Amino acid sequence: MASLGLCIYRLLAVILVWPLAFFLRGHPNFQGTLAQRLGFSLPAVPPGRKTIWVHAASVGEVKAASGLIGAVRKQWPDIFILLTSMTATGRDVAGKLPEVDLVFPFPFDLSWVMKRYLLRLMPSAILIVETEIWPNMLTKAQDLAVPAVFVNARMSLDSFRRYRGFSWILKAILEPVRVLAMSGPDAERFSALGASRVEVLGNLKFDAVPAPGSIDVSSLRETIGAGTKPVFIAGSVREGEEAYVMDAVKKASEQIPGLLSIVAPRHPDRVKLIAQLASEKGLSCSLRSEGPSSGRVLIIDTMGELFRLYGISDAAFVGGSLVALGGQNILEPVAWGVPTIHGPHMENFTWALDIVRDCTYLVQDARGLEETLIAILKDPAGSRRKGREALDALLRVQGVTGRYIQAIEPLL
Repeated sequence: MASLGLCIYRLLAVILVWPLAFFLRGHPNFQGTLAQRLGFSLPAVPPGRKTIWVHAASVGEVKAASGLIGAVRKQWPDIFILLTSMTATGRDVAGKLPEVDLVFPFPFDLSWVMKRYLLRLMPSAILIVETEIWPNMLTKAQDLAVPAVFVNARMSLDSFRRYRGFSWILKAILEPVRVLAMSGPDAERFSALGASRVEVLGNLKFDAVPAPGSIDVSSLRETIGAGTKPVFIAGSVREGEEAYVMDAVKKASEQIPGLLSIVAPRHPDRVKLIAQLASEKGLSCSLRSEGPSSGRVLIIDTMGELFRLYGISDAAFVGGSLVALGGQNILEPVAWGVPTIHGPHMENFTWALDIVRDCTYLVQDARGLEETLIAILKDPAGSRRKGREALDALLRVQGVTGRYIQAIEPLL
């Protein structure tokens, strides 16, 4: 039955790929890549070098795998690392990783295309990041004795429900594949789909959280004009949250003497709106690009500073969570031991929330944000203890990359 299902999949793929390629030819993710995706243009691999093929669907998967890729390069300096990604943004991010030798668009999952790629690369292993199940890729790898491994394997409940309807096909495809899962529920779902070689190694994203390292917090405080003032930062503020955050800043400024509030919008085009809201509430503000703060609110209009700025704060709110936008990474302020506030909408970061649950401050609405912020700033010793508990919880789960290296070492 599985063989019949796979034959049907292959037939449909061959029939549908040509109109699909025609309609996608101008899409940003596919523009200029069709020859590569159809196997007419293949990756150039130096002869005689051992190769590893990493597939990461998009930006999130590339970032999740970046630490593992770096560790592979450190462990095996001479290995050739090819990374494929489905999206243009994923390829852009991958191209900036110094350990990656070649970035290529992911080929269409056609039997003959995958066979051409595998015969050209003859990789020592294929590492598939998170969830991408491509039947022809996996079966052709098996035919050519190329080990395929899911790393940081993730299977959301929605994905599982979709795949479950094809479990009669997937069992034969997944049975020989090794699955290194990020959590117990993910492992159980892969097993239910037919994978038989499943282990739980943890989430690589825990190791991807930057470490404070040698960042000079005192110097940064002076640079932005904070001095010895109490500091609140609202990071990655998303559309629809700006007014809530500025209401909280207004209330806190009335009760906390000298408070400096830093607001970092997720998207630069929201800077003007935040400045307008501050003005309407009678809060003097300035922009980070203008130099040290000259008001009660400092709006971040520069790039790449958010993690450092979390380090100088006495309380942090992580945006995208008071409105239904899935949240942002709460582990960045946690890595500093900063008391961290977030809203109820953390659907995209449940993996982070599961680690630090009960060690962060969950608020349900704007009123809760105001009250919690003021309470934290009025009890710095108590709130810092809770921030330290969250940091300790993060430190306990780090070291995941080393376990993955040990698991794939026999293949390389």
